[in-house]
Amino acid sequence: MSNPPHASLPAIAPETETASDRRHDPRHATDVRAFVLLVHSRILSPARILDISIGGCRVRSEKRFSMGIFVRLELEFALRCVPFRLGGVSQHIVDEHTFGIRFLDLSPRRKAQLAELIAEVAQAEAREKAAAAEAI
Repeated sequence: MSNPPHASLPAIAPETETASDRRHDPRHATDVRAFVLLVHSRILSPARILDISIGGCRVRSEKRFSMGIFVRLELEFALRCVPFRLGGVSQHIVDEHTFGIRFLDLSPRRKAQLAELIAEVAQAEAREKAAAAEAI
């Protein structure tokens, strides 16, 4: 008995797959003040980090940016009073003000610090959700 001709074809991902389904790390909502520096043009803009993970974040900049993906940038912010300056690239453009950043070249020490702080953000997020559920 032979296999049907399509048996060796790879499975096709459902079309309903979203960007969050492909992420390696979960993102956690934040509202953190930051500064975005576009490395090549030296444009600096105040911004807010909307959500964050160990691999990247989504920001909303005060300045309008007309950029594509893979533009080198630096993100400066303080999370739980710990200062960070991380390099990365624009990964996903939502609109002229909002875009995703993929962090690059994190040292093991910096990655561990960021992971610890993100865990604290996740715990606070879980507490807020539990409190909201109890209030209903």
